[in-house]
Amino acid sequence: MRVLDLGCGTGQDLAAWGVTSSDWVTGLDIELGRLRIAKTRFSDRRFLQAVGESLPFKAESFGFVVSSVALPYMNIPLTLAEIYRVLIPGGALSLSLHLPGFTMNEFVRHALPRPVPTFFRLYVMANGLLFHWTGNTIGFANGRTESFQTERGMRIALQRAGFVDSSFIRGSGPSGSTFTVEARRARN
Repeated sequence: MRVLDLGCGTGQDLAAWGVTSSDWVTGLDIELGRLRIAKTRFSDRRFLQAVGESLPFKAESFGFVVSSVALPYMNIPLTLAEIYRVLIPGGALSLSLHLPGFTMNEFVRHALPRPVPTFFRLYVMANGLLFHWTGNTIGFANGRTESFQTERGMRIALQRAGFVDSSFIRGSGPSGSTFTVEARRARN
C-alpha cells in the first residue's frame, strides 16, 4: 500500500499505525533539516519538502495517510481537502492531534509573561475555539496557522471535506494528551 506520512519530521517508526516494510512510504515535511535526518534514518522511504495545504501528488495517489501531531500547525480545512484529494476511494486517514489542554500548558509554561509569545498563544486559543464551533481556522499575521482541536470541530471539518466513518480515540503521547482521529474517503 502507498502511505503518506504528513509532517514526518525526522521520521518515525510507523508500525503503530499498521504500516509494514512492504508498504511504500512517502514522508512529507516543511523543514528541510528534519527531512535530511529522516533520509538517513529511513533510506527505504521517499521524503519531500512541501506543505499539507498543497500536496505535490496526483489525485488518488495513496491508500493511507498518517500524521502525528502535525495537522494542528496547518490550515486544517485546506489540508483535509488535499488529503481527501490524494486518497484513493475507500482510503484511510489517521491523525493524532492536540487537545485544548496542550495549548493551555504552552500558554502557562512557555508564553507568560513574555508579550509576543503570550499574544500568539492567545491567538492559538481563539483559533481553537473558532475551529471548535465552525471547523475552520484562520492564519496568524506571519502566515503561521496553529490551533487546538476538538472532536466537534474535527467532525465538522471532516464532513465538509467529504470523509466518512470518523472515529475518535483519546490517549497520551510524547507531547502530552492527544486524540487520534480516523476516517475514510468515501468509496464513491
